[in-house]
Amino acid sequence: MADFGTSVWTDGFLWIAPVTAIIAILFAYREYKAVLALDRGTEKMIKVSDAIMDGSKAFLKRQYTTIAIFGVFLTLIIYISLDFIGGNGVPYSAIAFVLGASSSLAAGAIAMLMAAQTNSRTTQAAKTSRSAALETAYKGGLVMGLVVVALSIAGIAILFGIYSIGDESPDPSSIIAFGFGASFAALFAQLGGGIFTKSADIGADLVGKLEVGIPEDDRRNPGVIADNVGDAVGDCAGRGADLFESISAETIGGMIVGLLFYQVFIQDDALKTTAIAFIIFPLIARGISLLATLVTAPMVKLKDDSQKNAMKPLKNAFYVTSFLSFLVFAALIWWLLGNGTFIWQLVAAAAVGVILAVVTLLATEYYTGEDKKPVLEIVNASETGAATNIITGLSVGMRSTWIPMVGIVVAITLSFWLGSNFASSGNDLAVMIRAAETAGDLPLGLSSSALCGIYSSTVATMAMLSVTPIILAMDGYGPIADQSGGIAQMGEVGEDIRVIIDSLDAVGNTTKALAKGYGMTSAGLAALLLFQAYLQDWQHLANERSLEAGDGSISFPTIDLADPAVISALFLGALLPFVFTSMSMGAVGRAANGMIKEIRRQFAENGEAIMAYEMDPDYAACVDVATTAALKEMVTPSILVIMAPIAVGFIFGPIPLAAFLIGATAAGILLGLTLNNAGGAWDNAKKVVEAGALGGKGTPANEATVIGDTVGDPAKDTSGPSIHVLIKLINTIAITLLPLFIVYGGWI
Repeated sequence: MADFGTSVWTDGFLWIAPVTAIIAILFAYREYKAVLALDRGTEKMIKVSDAIMDGSKAFLKRQYTTIAIFGVFLTLIIYISLDFIGGNGVPYSAIAFVLGASSSLAAGAIAMLMAAQTNSRTTQAAKTSRSAALETAYKGGLVMGLVVVALSIAGIAILFGIYSIGDESPDPSSIIAFGFGASFAALFAQLGGGIFTKSADIGADLVGKLEVGIPEDDRRNPGVIADNVGDAVGDCAGRGADLFESISAETIGGMIVGLLFYQVFIQDDALKTTAIAFIIFPLIARGISLLATLVTAPMVKLKDDSQKNAMKPLKNAFYVTSFLSFLVFAALIWWLLGNGTFIWQLVAAAAVGVILAVVTLLATEYYTGEDKKPVLEIVNASETGAATNIITGLSVGMRSTWIPMVGIVVAITLSFWLGSNFASSGNDLAVMIRAAETAGDLPLGLSSSALCGIYSSTVATMAMLSVTPIILAMDGYGPIADQSGGIAQMGEVGEDIRVIIDSLDAVGNTTKALAKGYGMTSAGLAALLLFQAYLQDWQHLANERSLEAGDGSISFPTIDLADPAVISALFLGALLPFVFTSMSMGAVGRAANGMIKEIRRQFAENGEAIMAYEMDPDYAACVDVATTAALKEMVTPSILVIMAPIAVGFIFGPIPLAAFLIGATAAGILLGLTLNNAGGAWDNAKKVVEAGALGGKGTPANEATVIGDTVGDPAKDTSGPSIHVLIKLINTIAITLLPLFIVYGGWI
């Protein structure tokens, strides 16, 4: 038996990844205990917080039950097709799928529960100072960020380490089903949570604010608890599962690309550690850079209560984390990949990835920040009504795509060029790669320039993903601030406290938009990585089948755009995000319609008693309406996303399926960015008016911004973030089921 199973932990230093994950989890637990030690506030505040917690748990229980039913069905299909027919009967892929799905759902549940534990404590902290409220909300988000990333790192490392025992050569493709499971669960969690939260939000706003004329989060609104529950199950549970699957799928893709270098360097016994390191690098780098986020906990505070903009300390924490993550990558490139030499080209590629993350932050803040020109354009347009508000908001959303998209193009091109430059350098490793090229020994028939360029792009992608913990912390802060605003209103703590929380909530809209934009941008940067992993697996599997049939080896595939099957699949891929968005936004509309009818019913039957505070609304009825609608409406769009790549793979074959992935990725990124940023800008435009601009609350301009925000709600919290999951899911489905497409695909 080969000893690779041992060397992956020792020679490859794989043990570093789970150790860093454990450290992060222990730190997160310490922060969790620190939050629990804080005062929850008055009895009224605690009552509201408990109602949000109970509603969130009830929804997750029913949602996760629904996901489990579909999960069991998919697990059986994966076992039969990949483990039984395509393997030796041992359920390797089925176990990986279940572990990935379970971990993704666990990450989402932890994020949701942490928010529910932090919300009233943030409101109570605001009685002390704005800075105390900011620190409390951020700590809740930090726990979410650390745990989600730690679960991903630990799950992949342990699964890969176990599956590698006894193997002559490592095969990261053996755990790709982990990414499939994570993506599958994340789509249901994000889409279902998004439908729930926006149906409740729209219903509460349109009836409560516009028809009845009561303030936002007023406890007389029957939909107010459902609205706050939605913040937890959509922005926390959904986003936690979302980014868990994102970093998991892209890390496994990076490991698959690293296998190419392993096959070159493993020929030299002296380079055994270096060979393994090219596979393990994404895990170790992400693990150590995760610890960089720990230093931000004491940084997120305001100098004094006169400093009203909470975005500045959050940005500073982000910058520090980004810089420390870059240093981690530079050190590991020298130590693990460079074999004692400094590969400046890969270090520069890491810098490219980190810079793209920073650019995403700045672009998102500019297009969604409440004091920035694009949002103020929407505010000014609201003076003439809802129509001009919506037109301007759409313009801002579409315009906001150019910076991230150009950033993706520059990052891919520059990082690939840096890798090609390394391939032609005098570095000993580069010389060895060129020698293998001359001898015809490079895997897949790639040139040395292409091989190094692809891995350099992988390093840039991993470097961008290294800041995921701080992105998640900032994202988790958003719904916590939102919920604490509702608790401030319903807990009747005073207008001065509500003003403080509203200022933190406005920043939360930007941080939530950042997380969504970051997810879309990382998907674009990872496109080359995932596409390479797919074609790499295709060449390997197709070559094995051809050699078994005695037909000789198969060269690395090319995508011929003159092939009608390829161009057809490309168009179908570009179509998918639009059809999915139509279905998901329509789902929100139908669910919101049911919510509006229920709220109107309660006001019609008991309006006088409710308005006079003589009777509490039936909050549970609204929660049930939103839950039932969300669970019903999330099924069809999810099945569409799962079945589309499978149908294309069988009908057109594996190579046209690659074109399908390209079309869906390009169209999805542009559409997702438009929806996310337009929605965030509409939301903050409403907050600017309600803070006093154009006459403040109750004016026609305020009504216009409420309508605009209502249009933006499903855009930014349902369809937009779900497109991000769609992009990753179709890629992991394609890679996971590729053996079936090679054998049975290509009917046309």
